[in-house]
Amino acid sequence: MDIGIACAFVPTEGATLGTAIATAAAAAEDGGFASWWGMGDREVARTASHDQILGLYCVARATQRIRLGLAGDALSVRPAAVRAKQLASLDWFANGRLELGLDLDTPPLEISEPGVECADPVGSTLDRLGAMETLWTERRGAYRSNTVSFAGAIAHPKTVGARRLRTHARHTSAPLLRRFVESRGEIDGWAAWKLEPAALIGALEEIAQALPSGHGPVRRTWFVDAPLVQASRARAAEAGIDELVAVFDRVPHPAELQEAIA
Repeated sequence: MDIGIACAFVPTEGATLGTAIATAAAAAEDGGFASWWGMGDREVARTASHDQILGLYCVARATQRIRLGLAGDALSVRPAAVRAKQLASLDWFANGRLELGLDLDTPPLEISEPGVECADPVGSTLDRLGAMETLWTERRGAYRSNTVSFAGAIAHPKTVGARRLRTHARHTSAPLLRRFVESRGEIDGWAAWKLEPAALIGALEEIAQALPSGHGPVRRTWFVDAPLVQASRARAAEAGIDELVAVFDRVPHPAELQEAIA
């Protein structure tokens, strides 16, 4: 089972934010961590965290191998062309290490456009993701949906290899999850954000039921508060979790990282 990190990009005491990220990222890669995740949009909106994309640029610059991810991108409230360019740029800078976690629930008011209600977050997410993948993979992209349409679009940069990013659906209600998987046809991963251990097994059963017949392996990731990592290892292994992610409310010190992975 892999161990990863997620954190708010808030500096540790006595260090600038850029220095703190670079120091922690190098220590994480040297210490054997598998991934570094930026928090989801709804978590960022409720903290003092700096932008997750900019923080992950700092992680990418200080590392060579560790996977980078976003733990809950709310695409339903983002312009597809702008987000496609932001993510492709980060992926290019990280040499193809970026993965995308999607928040399928109704976005909180803090990140919604004033006066505009997102009545169908799953539908909007599917529309925007499809448009973004078209811009990443096609030379002259054409896409049409209920909310996003274009033709003959030339977008640069592409993701590395002009590929679709590995996509993780963040845990939500079973009907929403099933709709997303059925509409998209497949997902690469499923992620549970701070889900209580008692609810984990039921949630894993829901994702199994949402997958269509013949669907390939789905990577299962469980995010828990950093102090709970050691106590959560046995439950995660029993449940078949592929990756356990330690969540910090700021950029961790190297010593804290060693404690999490010990």
